[in-house]
Amino acid sequence: MENSAEKIGNSQDILTHLLLRLPTKSLLKFKCVSKQWLSTISNPQFCLSHTRHRQHNGFLEPTALLLKPYLTANLEFDMVPLKHYSEVPFFHYLNTSGIILRESCDGLFLCQPLDFHDHGDTRFFICNPTTKKFKILSFPSKPPTFVNLAFDPLKSLHYKVICIRPAVSDEDYDFEINIYSSETETWTATGIDFEADEESIMFEGIMFEDTVVFCNGKIHWDSVGNESLYFDVEKECLQKMPMPTLPDGSDIISDMDRYFGEARGTLYIALAHYNLGHVDLYVFEMATDYSNWFLKRRLDLDDAMRVFPEIKLGCLLSFSGLSGLCFIQSEKEKEPKVVMWADGKIICYDFNDGSWKMLYDPGPGVKIGSNQIKGLNHLHRQRFLAFKYFENLSCI
Repeated sequence: MENSAEKIGNSQDILTHLLLRLPTKSLLKFKCVSKQWLSTISNPQFCLSHTRHRQHNGFLEPTALLLKPYLTANLEFDMVPLKHYSEVPFFHYLNTSGIILRESCDGLFLCQPLDFHDHGDTRFFICNPTTKKFKILSFPSKPPTFVNLAFDPLKSLHYKVICIRPAVSDEDYDFEINIYSSETETWTATGIDFEADEESIMFEGIMFEDTVVFCNGKIHWDSVGNESLYFDVEKECLQKMPMPTLPDGSDIISDMDRYFGEARGTLYIALAHYNLGHVDLYVFEMATDYSNWFLKRRLDLDDAMRVFPEIKLGCLLSFSGLSGLCFIQSEKEKEPKVVMWADGKIICYDFNDGSWKMLYDPGPGVKIGSNQIKGLNHLHRQRFLAFKYFENLSCI
């Protein structure tokens, strides 16, 4: 037996195949076993192979959801486990008093420090909370207007950062796109520029900052107008795409009543509409050729309240009681689940069987988010942003 164990331990191929099958958290501990194990587990190619080993039908599945109160910059999150409960000290290692979490992308996060105004330039963090590794990304010239992250570990161990900044021109609202590559650690200009006035970006048009989805190698931006844009990262081209509207032409009160996301490579938008205590959620799916959105389902949230009587939606004027909505894969087939924070509980609608389910209940009398925001006298008023967390070894 000792001879067999020694042979296995001395075979790098066998050791690698064994380690690839271990959980991510175990591998982080096993770095301390020996220099050989440390070298193997730290190798970027091994990290990539370990991530790919955990794909399911060609897609990664999130380990958890992070709920962050809207318009706050603390380092704490409510964590909603999707696979197993995992305690992660998110972002404390960044040595900053607070962060603005901009984007989650297949295991990597794009963050901006709360105190960025104290520095001469605008800084961003690219970080992996699982490994507690991060990189500070600075910009070579004038600060960017918008920054987005593109990372697909099933295709490459490298990521790209897309920067939209004012172009060098006489026009006030000309913008250009530059790209940072982690492979070369350099910035390049795409030669792409476009014109947009301040109102169309910040008030009644494309939302480049908070509602971005990286999917199928493209960065997609939400818009409250009739059209939006998406950027093909590999081809470096900017394209237009249509946007959905409610079937009856009703208005959505605010951008917090719309939710843009993806599951298994498909884009979805949900529009929440509530009136006199009644809440409807219209779920749209994008056609594969980007030609149009079709209405997948109108969800009457009264049905959810009948399944979960402890949840009250639409009981306050101008506050629906739902937030932090996102789309995740279902356990069966290709249909998604629509996950939402609903009056302090995490519920979902499963398109596979057309039923409302409790995705995560923290326990009797406990409501998620009840201690997050001070000054709000009603949990129903709170707003949350939801970020997918993928537990993996992806390198920075």
